[in-house]
Amino acid sequence: MSGSSQARRELPALVAKCSHENNLFGDQMACTPQSGWITAVQAFAAALSPIIAVAGTWFALQQVRINKNKLKLDRFDRRFEVHEAAMTFAASIVADGDMTVAAFTDFSVKSRGARFLLDEEIADYMKELGTTAIKLRGVLRSLKNPSITDHQRAQYADRIGEITKWFEQQLDVIPERFAPFLSVKDI
Repeated sequence: MSGSSQARRELPALVAKCSHENNLFGDQMACTPQSGWITAVQAFAAALSPIIAVAGTWFALQQVRINKNKLKLDRFDRRFEVHEAAMTFAASIVADGDMTVAAFTDFSVKSRGARFLLDEEIADYMKELGTTAIKLRGVLRSLKNPSITDHQRAQYADRIGEITKWFEQQLDVIPERFAPFLSVKDI
């Protein structure tokens, strides 16, 4: 037999002897083929995988939370834009006593998606603002007709006053109607 086969027979006896002599901290590191430090590194590596998985999961959950908050903020911004369009439109009619084409176009463009951003009730209300402004414009044009009687002129003037007063009241109604959709508690 050669020396290598003799070493193979002596190795298990040496490992058994050294493992009895080793203490908890592996002072006899030269005795065993696997020292205490290597075992500690392997244990740390085994524990590190679940720690990395937990950390990765935590970061992913944080990204989901951030994305949800971003969506809420974007939705709030768009809803507030529709609110501001309604307020600006009503205020311009109250201030000017008339509806300009530019103001109506701006209002129409900014309030276009109200049905999807808010609800059907608000979308119908926005439509009511627009149709009432068109009625005001029609009454104002009728008032400019030189062939109307004084009685008709007085009726048109009363109607203009009613519509203008209605728009003035809407400056208080608009914030109330939009309040449930513009709560900062949801952000």
